Amino acid sequence: MTRLYRPLALVVLSLAAAGTVAFAQTPKDMPPDYIKTVQGAMRSFSARDFKTALALVDKSEAIYQPTAMTVNVRAAIAIEDKKFDQGKDYCLKALQLDPKFFPALFNLAEIPFMQGKYAEARLAYEKLLDDDESSVDLIKFRLYLTYLLEKNDEVAKQHLDKIPLLNDTPIYFYAYAAWEFAHGDEKKAQGYLNSAETVFPKTKRGNFLDVFYDIGWLKRPVEGDQ
Repeated sequence: MTRLYRPLALVVLSLAAAGTVAFAQTPKDMPPDYIKTVQGAMRSFSARDFKTALALVDKSEAIYQPTAMTVNVRAAIAIEDKKFDQGKDYCLKALQLDPKFFPALFNLAEIPFMQGKYAEARLAYEKLLDDDESSVDLIKFRLYLTYLLEKNDEVAKQHLDKIPLLNDTPIYFYAYAAWEFAHGDEKKAQGYLNSAETVFPKTKRGNFLDVFYDIGWLKRPVEGDQ
């Protein structure tokens, strides 16, 4: 059965990081009201309030103009709604505005991943490894998951064994948690998740954790109870 996953790329980069790393125009070049409204759209998306997120995108583009950031919000919401062709079109439009905008590039890889087309997703993730150095662990985690979800344990274990315990990201804990969930040991998996929560702040955990909800290994918490 094809599984569907949430596109994570919207929140991979903060607004400031997007400006520094991958955006043709930096936030300092943009009106303060625009920046504030885009940030609100991203927060609404993270809270899964897509109606408000779209309204804030419309408002921000009226204040300034469409940018890779705002168009990528539209892409992420379309992908959430399983409108994959529309999501792809928005990603490509975002990349026309900023060819190196990582969240849009990542979302393009997420589309086949969400559709269970793991071989196709791998090709896209591998290309991202060549093109982007700032999110290597997140990409490696997704590559590992493609093998794990295909039940290709031999190759998945090879990827798992290469992940060091000491790291700037929580990839180690989430990769091992995923392995345990995939093999039916929920108690051991939860131990890895608890360790990640102890060591890393929520801002570093979100993009690794969210896929566990969409796969069904965890129950998504109600907003306000997190």
